Amino acid sequence: MKRLLGLLLIGMLAACQQQAPAPSPAQIVPQVWIDAPLAGSSLELGAIQVLAHGYHPLGLSTIELSVNGAVVGSQQPTMRGSQFGYATFNWQASEPSAYRLAVRAQSSQGQWSDVAIADVAVGQSNAVSMAALPSATSLPTATITPTATPTSSPTLTATPTRPVASATVRASPTRVPPSITPVVITNVPIAPTATNTPAPPTATDTPAPPTATDTPAPPTATDTPAPPTAIDTPVPIVPPVFGEPSASTREFTNVADCTYPDSVSISVSIENFPAGDVSLYYHAGPSRWQSTVMQPDGRGNWNRTIRGAREMSGQRYGGFEYYILAQGSDGQSAQTQTYGGIEFLPCKP
Repeated sequence: MKRLLGLLLIGMLAACQQQAPAPSPAQIVPQVWIDAPLAGSSLELGAIQVLAHGYHPLGLSTIELSVNGAVVGSQQPTMRGSQFGYATFNWQASEPSAYRLAVRAQSSQGQWSDVAIADVAVGQSNAVSMAALPSATSLPTATITPTATPTSSPTLTATPTRPVASATVRASPTRVPPSITPVVITNVPIAPTATNTPAPPTATDTPAPPTATDTPAPPTATDTPAPPTAIDTPVPIVPPVFGEPSASTREFTNVADCTYPDSVSISVSIENFPAGDVSLYYHAGPSRWQSTVMQPDGRGNWNRTIRGAREMSGQRYGGFEYYILAQGSDGQSAQTQTYGGIEFLPCKP
């Protein structure tokens, strides 16, 4: 009995140590990606183009687009090689709102992939679009417009203060009217004295004409708003502009003694890019996306060489895809579409 139990235990351990067989191509689940618009994008209301691509070792038969859970388009993809398929959908948003775009792919064997999702805002601004606007410091300030009380304009005391002769200024005539009963000395009436004649007005009784300081001064040149200078006009900010990327080969492998090269060089030209970082994103077959920094040549071109044995994460075959992202030091950035058509192949001596 003990011998039988020992044999059973040895058999079970041997079965556990056997490796599970690798899945056949027909058992591999398709994969799909949304290339544009990117998740978090803010789009204008109108016609919107949705780009997507998928992968399966035996090819794809269908790529399907849904918006907020409702299918809006389905098409047979355009195949690049025998494994990657690409589709373009033209979708019209009905009203400004947030939308969830979902894409899935079906293999030629009828198996569906998981969905790829991109949430976007249509007709609504978000933080990304607001950052591209000129800042308030670049707009004309309020000091250009004269205030309501320019310092050179007359004050409230600008009304001429014409002197008016007051009772203390104007000397009243010192008339002494004759009394009703004349005073008679020896029956001869006394002639009026000089003090009975009213004194003429003195020079101080004549109002002085307004002086020059009483006349309001015309506005000076500083009261006229100056025309906006060049720095007051917002300067449009243009993101980097890519040329068409190029690849040094369409087939490469990770073994040096095969007929295929063991590396592929990617190069691209970028305009309106004074300074910043340029990154190459790539993957082969079902492997995850990787990134590496591209190097400038000083003439507006950026280059990077990918070596199969070192950077393909152990993948033995598959279509090689890549895209390029430029992030400028001025806060502007741009990204190319995803490119394919390059085969990463096993060694065939």
